Amino acid sequence: MNQELKTLEVAGIYESQGYFEEALEIYSFLDGQETSVEVRAGLQRMRERMEDKGQKSLSEENISRLYQEWLGLMILKQRLDNFKKIKFPSL
Repeated sequence: MNQELKTLEVAGIYESQGYFEEALEIYSFLDGQETSVEVRAGLQRMRERMEDKGQKSLSEENISRLYQEWLGLMILKQRLDNFKKIKFPSL
């Protein structure tokens, strides 16, 4: 990632979207550049998150969650398309 994009704000966005590995990378980079309360807090949160999840990749977990959501939406779309094909008798 470009160093210009490694900001506290971008790290916070990644964190809020569940991209914890990317957020940790940015927080670590920022910790090497400057030490602030926000950077230290972000590092601590990401380390705790990584420890809580064990060895399983958080990116894989995020992809799995998104796939499940996508699959559910595809099923709903198919049901809606089938419903639209139903011919109702006129009253």
